[in-house]
Amino acid sequence: MEAEKERTDRNRKSGAALLVEHARRPRHKNDWGVPEDADVAIPGGSPECGGSVVIYLKGDADGNVEWLSWTGQGDTISMGATSIVVERILSEGLSMQEVLEMDYEGFVDSLGREIIGSRTRHATLGLSTIKAAVRQYQRAGRSGGRAAV
Repeated sequence: MEAEKERTDRNRKSGAALLVEHARRPRHKNDWGVPEDADVAIPGGSPECGGSVVIYLKGDADGNVEWLSWTGQGDTISMGATSIVVERILSEGLSMQEVLEMDYEGFVDSLGREIIGSRTRHATLGLSTIKAAVRQYQRAGRSGGRAAV
């Protein structure tokens, strides 16, 4: 029982440290404007948390995510979680369909539900905006043409 509590405390600390690290040193964050070759640029925000992001997405001919970048402002949870989900999608080489199938609850669990608490909208801001970007890309016919940039 004591070992399980210790393991939970350790997991909570490492989850919090990961969020803080990504918020301080975000991965794939774009602070220099709209990438010229982005197929989609789509804003997302939550009045609840005061955070906002813009996701830039480039797809390939096979329906995969070629690259993602983002910019935004908000609290540690929203910015850290956005950085984490972008890095996860790119490092795992997820297809657009796999991105759409990502589970919000599972993502929050992977971050640490006890860390996120009631701020699930903060934690899922990036993921929900990425999913919106994928849907916009698909509506544009996967032609590689620019949509909503």
